[in-house]
Amino acid sequence: MSNDTTRLKSEECIRLGAILDIEGHHYRRLLRLAWRQNSYMQRQDVDRLEANAREWARYLPLANEARISRERFVGELAARNGLTIPPGRVEDLLDHTDPTTTRTVAGALGKVRHAAARLARQNELNRLLAEFCLDLVHEEAEIFKSAVLENPAGCYDKGARNQGRGPGGVIVKQA
Repeated sequence: MSNDTTRLKSEECIRLGAILDIEGHHYRRLLRLAWRQNSYMQRQDVDRLEANAREWARYLPLANEARISRERFVGELAARNGLTIPPGRVEDLLDHTDPTTTRTVAGALGKVRHAAARLARQNELNRLLAEFCLDLVHEEAEIFKSAVLENPAGCYDKGARNQGRGPGGVIVKQA
């Protein structure tokens, strides 16, 4: 407990908890989209990847707005109560709340942090998978290129149609 005797009103803390719940909700929604993205990349489902990207573009701004709203509210609470707390530091406010309110706000904050950490981890896994997929496509393109350049007659018939056999059939679907 700090030496400062300033106490936040319980209504302010309840509102802060609600704001944190909204932010956590948005991060969990983005996490579900990140899980789907991973699944779609593994299955090379281009159509669903595109739809998922549209959903991501729709919900990411809402998550950002929720974070900004929380940061503003923390800044307002600090200013109203004469506290010098950076806007992003919710836990610094907890030194100025009663124990019941502290548990409520800390619980909501914990959920936000947990969801944000899982989202960051899944995004990193998706980045690694995308990087692997791009490397794989590059390797397949090199195999295709060398096969065509070495023996173009073995890959295509006289009508320039793929014969469907040999190294020319390596690339099956455009990603």
